[in-house]
This record gives sequence, C-alpha cells and structure tokens, in this order.
Amino acid sequence: MKPTERQKELYKKLSPIIGIEPKVIRYGDDTGENSIFIMQCPDPLDENVMFYSTIGLSDYTVGDKKYELMFTGYASEDKIGNILSTSAFFCIKDNWKVSEGAVFETLVEMYYRDSEMKHIYFTTPYLWEEKLEDFQVENESIFFLLVIPISEAELRFLRENGTEVLEELFEENEIDIFDIDRKSIL
Repeated sequence: MKPTERQKELYKKLSPIIGIEPKVIRYGDDTGENSIFIMQCPDPLDENVMFYSTIGLSDYTVGDKKYELMFTGYASEDKIGNILSTSAFFCIKDNWKVSEGAVFETLVEMYYRDSEMKHIYFTTPYLWEEKLEDFQVENESIFFLLVIPISEAELRFLRENGTEVLEELFEENEIDIFDIDRKSIL
C-alpha cells in the first residue's frame, strides 16, 4: 500500500510540527487486509524521546470527526507504534470511538504485560496544541488526540471523578507521559 496524496499532504504539514528526522512505517493488521502509517520523530529537545502519530486514520470518520492519534515515549520502548496502530485498527475495523476523555482498555497490556500501565486515555495534544489548531488537509478539519497510558487504579479514578479531575491529578503529580513503565499515582 502506498500513501495517498491526502496522506502525503498530512505528513508534509504535520512532520515539521512534531519533530525532526521523521520516518513513516506501515503497520498491518493480523489479517493483512488493513494497514495504517505511523510517523515517528525524535524529540528535537531530547534524543531519548520519540513522538508518534497516525497518518491516515483521518481518512475515516470516527464519530463525527476526522482524527489522528499521537503518542509519546522513550526511544527505548519499541512497541508504541504497535499500540498506536492497534488503536487505529479498532477505530477503522470495529468502529471504536475516540474523543477527549475516552479510554481503550487493555491496549498497553497487550504489548507490555508487566507494566502497571494497562490502558490508553485520550486527551488534547497539549504538547503541540497551538500548532495543531485549525489543522486542515484538503479543506477538511483534522483533530488530534494525545494518548496517555493509564493504570487500572487511574481508570477507576477517572470513572468516579471525571476527566478534569484526573488530568489535574496528573499535573499535580507531574507524571512522565513518556514513560510507559511509570508507576501509577494511585
């Protein structure tokens, strides 16, 4: 599968926003029938950190919007692209809905069984928020969501207290969103 003109335009507009030396890898699903591109870039300020983004999820409408998903992680973690592509496949093939505050359960656990982080939580991509406002490709608005791994206890807390309170707790505890093996704050 080669990238479409739309995907190429998305890449050209997004790559200078999120990092340096971007490269794109094609990920296929288990059936070999579907694929998604994942762009990865080293953080220009910290070579130990990688930024990732789907390229092509926005070819599909999820809910009522066109989304691309972003993830951050330490360069030593080699399965973040897998988590991101699996998330995209659930949206494409199984009609899972992403939005701010949504959680895809057990996605981290599928790839990092020993991590306290088990699930992924979607929030605004605050690392690049201003640069991604009003982002368009082929005159269509594209919305971005940042993936943050969360623990089982953090998921329970989210369900009991809501997204705003969880995110305040993350800020107060200055969680390391790059560390997929971070300790749960609860």
